[in-house]
Amino acid sequence: MTMSATAQLDIFEAIRLREAGQDLAIAYADTDYRERLTTAIKVLAAGGGTFCSDDVRLMVGDPPPGCSPNLVGALINHALRSGQIHTVGYVRSGRVVGHGNLIGRYVGRP
Repeated sequence: MTMSATAQLDIFEAIRLREAGQDLAIAYADTDYRERLTTAIKVLAAGGGTFCSDDVRLMVGDPPPGCSPNLVGALINHALRSGQIHTVGYVRSGRVVGHGNLIGRYVGRP
């Protein structure tokens, strides 16, 4: 698809491409790290409180060399799409590399 500087993707195409990229990040991730992240998301979701990606990273640690730093967000978005969790608000990231960007605050579905 060729785009000019003023062209914009259809919103549904943009979402489809974003999700495809997230699925690739998940598929090619370090298996052990991916499983630890998935478990951490499930544990936090089952705990009844709210959590964010910073909390997941605190439980599991930073990605190993060669693993996409986008994996945490990809897995959280996968949990959102599957209905395991839902967004309840936003908070500023406390991670230095996050530069105070807004990140989602989530809670597990009952």
